[in-house]
Amino acid sequence: MENKTLNLITKIIVGIIAVVGFILFVMIMKDQENADPYINTMLNFTYLVLGITVLASIWVWLKELISHPEKLKQTFIVTMLFIGIVSIAKYGFASNEPAHYYPNINVDANTSNWVDTGLFTFYILGTIAVLLMFLSPALSMIGGGKSKNAGYDDEEAADYDNDEVTDEAAE
Repeated sequence: MENKTLNLITKIIVGIIAVVGFILFVMIMKDQENADPYINTMLNFTYLVLGITVLASIWVWLKELISHPEKLKQTFIVTMLFIGIVSIAKYGFASNEPAHYYPNINVDANTSNWVDTGLFTFYILGTIAVLLMFLSPALSMIGGGKSKNAGYDDEEAADYDNDEVTDEAAE
């Protein structure tokens, strides 16, 4: 019951946001010469929607984490791995020298360092993702892959095996 109510509330909020966004969009398109106040209104609305989205995401994440405390360890490990990758990118690869490609943009060393950190983090995570895409099928072919019951706990795996046996017996 709670899930249906939450879905209904979410759909209503999404509908309201869509209607307000559409109205603001039409106001901007209708009066393009004097669009500056409408653009500011649209940007403020965008910031509001972004804030609501971030808060809702954090709320759902915390709710899931509290309802499944066994996932806390996995979340902690993944978070520490991500912090480790960002640290490697920041202190191992990123430089402090600002790029002089754009003379009209004043960039200090700290900003340049964080931009480099973001780029190198993206490169490292992208490389890991591509390697895993190729490594996963290769491990499955070798036989090091997961069994057919992967992802199930013992009870669900037993139910899965029993369903398979009863399906074979029915044939």
